[in-house]
Amino acid sequence: MTNTDSINGIYLAFFTGTYGNSIAMFLFKDGVVSGADAGGGTYDGTFSPTQDGLNVDAIIKFSLSIGNQSITGASAMSEPITIDVPLRLPVRLDREDTFRIDTLIGPINAKFQKLREL
Repeated sequence: MTNTDSINGIYLAFFTGTYGNSIAMFLFKDGVVSGADAGGGTYDGTFSPTQDGLNVDAIIKFSLSIGNQSITGASAMSEPITIDVPLRLPVRLDREDTFRIDTLIGPINAKFQKLREL
């Protein structure tokens, strides 16, 4: 088992943005991340370990279908939203840690809680 195997798992995420809050479920497994949130957003991407092995760098595609609004205030009322979100997370996520995620549609604060090892 490598150090980054410890990030593999199922996570609950708590998000706060300028226009509201949301929750999401994520699966991190062997370099792939996938998830969905309560606001209709979906997440699909990849991650890899940093050189020091303490973090992972991810690129996650966030998609929001027509008729939904992001907690950043971005609206998908007339056309879907799809953006790539670069993200660096520690291999060992702790629910007490808050991460600021800067996206093209606005900033989000996030907390992750590991529900299950894989």
